[in-house]
Amino acid sequence: MTATKQHRNLGRSEAHQTSHQYRIIKGLAKVVGCIIGLIVALIMWVVVRPILRGVGWLISILTMIAIIYWLMTL
Repeated sequence: MTATKQHRNLGRSEAHQTSHQYRIIKGLAKVVGCIIGLIVALIMWVVVRPILRGVGWLISILTMIAIIYWLMTL
């Protein structure tokens, strides 16, 4: 009875190639993850920053109105 291909011992070249491919895929996944992160950060910087800046102005105006109301009612 002969061993099937699954159970046969792999040579060093085949095992090393699998490890090498794994490291390449891992590195590629890191690069793709960084690119996706940069795109998300850029979208947030372009879209969310003006919204937060507008909210800051709104908070400042509401605070000013509250202070003026508080001073007028003393």
